[in-house]
Amino acid sequence: MAIAKISRPRRAGPTLRYLTGLVDHAGRPRGVVSVVASTVGKTPEGATRFLGAVAALRPRLRRHLYHVSISVPQDDRALSEADWAAIGRAWCEGMEIENFLIVLHDAHIHILGSRIRLDGTAAPDQWDYRRSELLLRTIETQFGLAPTRSSHLVDRARGVPHQRARTLKEIHAVRRDGRSHKDFIRTAIDEALAEGIDAVQLRTVLAEAGVEMVLEQAADGAGSVLFGFQGRLYGARSLGQGYRLTNLLVRGLQLGGPQNARAQLPTPPWALDEGVSRNKPQGIGHHEDAVRRLRGFGREAHQVIDRYRARDGAQHPSPGSDPSGAGPEPEEKPPDVS
Repeated sequence: MAIAKISRPRRAGPTLRYLTGLVDHAGRPRGVVSVVASTVGKTPEGATRFLGAVAALRPRLRRHLYHVSISVPQDDRALSEADWAAIGRAWCEGMEIENFLIVLHDAHIHILGSRIRLDGTAAPDQWDYRRSELLLRTIETQFGLAPTRSSHLVDRARGVPHQRARTLKEIHAVRRDGRSHKDFIRTAIDEALAEGIDAVQLRTVLAEAGVEMVLEQAADGAGSVLFGFQGRLYGARSLGQGYRLTNLLVRGLQLGGPQNARAQLPTPPWALDEGVSRNKPQGIGHHEDAVRRLRGFGREAHQVIDRYRARDGAQHPSPGSDPSGAGPEPEEKPPDVS
């Protein structure tokens, strides 16, 4: 079983010093710290200079670094330094990263790599979390590791019960207060859905708990749901994929009548006061009005520029020009004193 965590650091130097340090973030000594593979140099200073030179090839690409940690449980088969190096190289090759450094820490490795290649092109980062997970499933088979069940990014069925992991701030909030805001919202929703209620009843039950439920519909008809608590709105991105509207329907939420999230959602705000003949969002009208105003500003700017040029030309005529249009007068010849 292999698990990878991906982050996108801004600078290589601090990350490299942390990866090659003899203690972890909590000050605990590390048993093993070994650079098992590298294409950028094996010292923090050399690797930092190399990655800085690589970054100069694409100066507009700000977040080009990947920091990845790959681990396996202790009850999996033992892996040598060569095995860890091969696993790291396989991940970099699969993600199309050619400039990297792999550091072994006890039972896991860290990879710091750059998306920028030596020819100035960049490795793609679209769907990188999903691509990384699919790649790890292949690596597990290749190296004889215990298989891992895929997350909701690969297995869509796991998105129904999915809850986003707590952040460090939430962990501190739980230690201090016993719960976080997100935990409170999720618990309120889960307990209400256990009763098999519809959207109106769910909104009422959540309101009694101090949570606001907002059903929205985009211009293309796609439905979404947000939950407000103490002045903030939370959606599936912060609560977890299990709290998307489509997954709430799978979990038993009823919208009344046919289970059609689009048909049963409230009328969008932009359509409340519209006539029957108009079927486009008010935002489009706002866009057209903004374009007209910008064009008006452009015409006014050109008029101001023309007036400035005319005034400046009258005050500071160019050499050889006469503002009256008569042209330069011929110079008088010096008198003949011979």
